[in-house]
Amino acid sequence: MNSCSVTRFVGYYASAGSDDSGELKGQVFQTDDTSYRIGTLPNSWKRNNIEGGDLAYNNTQFDATMTVNSTCNEKKKNYSLKALSESLLIGIQGKEALEREEIIVNGQKALKTTYIGRLDNVPIKIATVVLKKGICIYDFTYASSPEHFEIGIVDFNNFVSQFKAL
Repeated sequence: MNSCSVTRFVGYYASAGSDDSGELKGQVFQTDDTSYRIGTLPNSWKRNNIEGGDLAYNNTQFDATMTVNSTCNEKKKNYSLKALSESLLIGIQGKEALEREEIIVNGQKALKTTYIGRLDNVPIKIATVVLKKGICIYDFTYASSPEHFEIGIVDFNNFVSQFKAL
């Protein structure tokens, strides 16, 4: 996947996120509606500023991106984790779920899904994790080219496993 595709994925992702802006202090991200502690990432992951989503990170060593977002909305809490996961893939053509599994994140049931598809006619592989806590939905994405996917998935899994809604 080229860096243009990574940038576009983050752009598509952010446009689907909340309008709520927040602030990251250390490892704690806070909005008007929620606050949460994020995991640590190796130094090769650099934060990108995005509008419309909470946090995005890019790794230029293998051209990958990682995002985390929160949405607190009474109406959206009734959507299934599968529907919420699918909604994260706006702009991805020919998407296909390769694997779905229930995991536990922050003591809550979460859905982890791995997809393949195309973004701007470039192959892309994406992992998503979605969980609900109260009226808040927390979602995470990791995207890279299929050939580099395994390099960063360990960082993504560690990042997600350290998440804690406060």
